[in-house]
Amino acid sequence: MKLKEMHKIFFAILLSMLILSSCDESWEEHYNKPEGDQPEYNLYGFIQSHPGLGKFSQMLEMTGYDTIISASQTYTIWAPTDAALSGISLDDQDLVLEIVINHIARGNFSTSGIVSRPVKMLNGKNIYFEGSAEGYFFGNKNLVESNYRTRNGQVHIIDGYVPYNNNILEFIQRTEGLDSIRQYLSMQDQWIFDSINSQEIRIDSLGNVVYDSIFIFSNIVLDRIGSLGVEDSMYTVIIPDNTGWSEAYLRTKPYFNVPDIFGGPGRGKTFARWSVVRDMVFRDIVEDPSQFSTLESTGKNVFYSPADLFVNAEMYELSNGLGYVTSQMPYPDTSSWFKTIKVEGEYPFGRQNSNSNIYIRTGLGSGLDISDNNYIIVDPTGISNIAQPSVEFPIPNSLSATYNIYCVFVPASVTDPDNMLPNKATFLLTYIRTTTGRTGRQTFIPENNITDPTGLTKMFIGQFDFEFANVQDAEFSTSAVKLEVKNAVTIEEENAGTFSRTMQIDCIIFEPVF
Repeated sequence: MKLKEMHKIFFAILLSMLILSSCDESWEEHYNKPEGDQPEYNLYGFIQSHPGLGKFSQMLEMTGYDTIISASQTYTIWAPTDAALSGISLDDQDLVLEIVINHIARGNFSTSGIVSRPVKMLNGKNIYFEGSAEGYFFGNKNLVESNYRTRNGQVHIIDGYVPYNNNILEFIQRTEGLDSIRQYLSMQDQWIFDSINSQEIRIDSLGNVVYDSIFIFSNIVLDRIGSLGVEDSMYTVIIPDNTGWSEAYLRTKPYFNVPDIFGGPGRGKTFARWSVVRDMVFRDIVEDPSQFSTLESTGKNVFYSPADLFVNAEMYELSNGLGYVTSQMPYPDTSSWFKTIKVEGEYPFGRQNSNSNIYIRTGLGSGLDISDNNYIIVDPTGISNIAQPSVEFPIPNSLSATYNIYCVFVPASVTDPDNMLPNKATFLLTYIRTTTGRTGRQTFIPENNITDPTGLTKMFIGQFDFEFANVQDAEFSTSAVKLEVKNAVTIEEENAGTFSRTMQIDCIIFEPVF
């Protein structure tokens, strides 16, 4: 059964189980049990004594599970026959343990009323226990004998062993040819001191507090893109092999030329590698991507041609989803990490203004497609011809790349239909020009720098090639890249009634040139 089909019928299965399991009058008929009222054996005693289970009995003893399943806790065991285990070497201790804990579950699971249900095994894997007119199955292996009740659980005997199915993280950790992404993910592993749950127990001779310390395991990348090692969540993951990782990293790296003053090549490498993985994970099962019009990654980017993402990728069914291994990461740069930067005029963080007052207004009901429905009015406070009203916007997360720069203006007629005066504007771009963080300034006077008084004006300011990336994070939270918008209307033009020195700004846009 396909993973997606299992996922879809899970709820219906649970409901049918609740109904069927209430039919208690036939319950006892499903048990094979020794003569007398009480079972003669515990679980291990039964397996040890039952013909054809000698090898599985040995495996239980080798791993110490003979003792565990002899205790009072209740278990269900799906025991493979000797014939099923004939190809397994008892010298491979890791494989032996893997098989044992892949066939034991806590609790009591008989065939009574079973249709299809996932059962969590001791290793955390969910394996389907199913019944139909053709018989009963555990992980697609036939139950040749069933419902042997013992003192602390029951045993089913199956004609094959169920291979251990890797989850997505295990697949990455164990599969040949995935060394690059495996190394990257393992480098993010860390144990974090839990100061809340750790308890102070004493003060040492130096006056330092000594804790009964508790540490929490964390992986900063997996915490952000998805818990790929958890069995209870389903994911679809595009996994680059070594060739795919190298291609994606080398393509991404030039865009993160970080100045030394802001972390240099090491920080740039961190951003470049993160850009490779940030959109590789999708929630749930994507078995046929062509049926989706869009897919949103856990990195919150939306892709509008999902089928293109999975071309030439080899699919693997894993215990918590699907893995698609590819030799070329398929994301268009401008859909993932090299995206349009939009700065809303009404967003105040880092914004500065001169010779002006700033007022926020709503565009709702205007009939204009105003970004986020808000814009700002930049109202002049001085009358001097040289003290022009202006406002400066920080530009976050610009890369070492080329952008087309725009400013979107709102007409004054949006609030006053009789006001048909246009604006004129010039612009001043501040950018990083040296690896020590020194900045330069570039003035732009657009060829057409007059706004349309009847509608929105997306004014093309110019194109600029940034040598250095200016990416923000917790350590470097401010932007060195800024764009100042200056009203270029003179007092004479304003007095003549041909232009207005009051600007209405919707947003600033930096569009990638790819």
